[in-house]
Amino acid sequence: MNRFSIAQLEAFYWLGELGSVQKAADRLNIAQPTLSLRLKQLEIEAAQALLERHGRGVRLTRHGHAFLSRVKLVINAYNELGNLSLVPDLAGPLRIGVAEGFAVACMATLISQIRQSFPLLRPEWVVATSAGLEQSLSADDLDLAILVDPIGLKNVRLFALGLQGNDWAAAASLAPTVGASPQDLARFPIITTPPGTAMYRATFGWMAEGKITPENVCVCSSLNAALQLVAAGLGIGVFPSKVIESYPLADALVKLPIKAKLDDGRVFVADNAASDEMRTRALVAVVEQTSDILGYFW
Repeated sequence: MNRFSIAQLEAFYWLGELGSVQKAADRLNIAQPTLSLRLKQLEIEAAQALLERHGRGVRLTRHGHAFLSRVKLVINAYNELGNLSLVPDLAGPLRIGVAEGFAVACMATLISQIRQSFPLLRPEWVVATSAGLEQSLSADDLDLAILVDPIGLKNVRLFALGLQGNDWAAAASLAPTVGASPQDLARFPIITTPPGTAMYRATFGWMAEGKITPENVCVCSSLNAALQLVAAGLGIGVFPSKVIESYPLADALVKLPIKAKLDDGRVFVADNAASDEMRTRALVAVVEQTSDILGYFW
């Protein structure tokens, strides 16, 4: 197996780009004999003639030109890896959307972590359903968003964070009367967010597996408002597990011990595909820190 070093490949890359051993050595800030040695070692590893004498200098052979096209791919990929390890100095306004469920459980800690990491950043927060946030990203009305179970619009780029658990919830006073099967739950008003949202899909997907179509459905445009309605005993609903656990009134809201497990939600940081990827990855790291602090993901 060939053992090319990055130093050897860089020497060959810059010789090919600049056409001169001296210019390549100057570009890499090394002595000309050092660069020549790297080129010689590279040819030995490649087991073919990559360079040939031409006047007082050298030029690429036919094999050398073919080899250079592949070396460019390696050097470009190596430079991209280096760039991804840099943390940009983020400052100024940034439009950030947060899916309501994640916001209820994590918003305060997320804001604190962003302030610590990027004190000059001025986030403009939008809390809404994932479906609405994804559309806003696609339309370039947001710079970044935390989404649950995105649809996958073609110009929205996704960075996976993890899986969030989902549970059926009911008011503590109502829970003992509900039961555990889809048939049992369908006897009660189902409170959920509009069609197309992650909460709606999780709710009716679970019901469909039990071949149940609930008749009494209350659709609420806000997950947080739906949470309040369930806590008031007006129905039952599906919410992220951490949202139920973080409900501010202790013991007012409880998880239902259902028989068939709900699917986990898939959580992503997303941006517009034309956005600065380094900036997004820096913020992904902050969201990951936040979720680790709170134990949000499985």
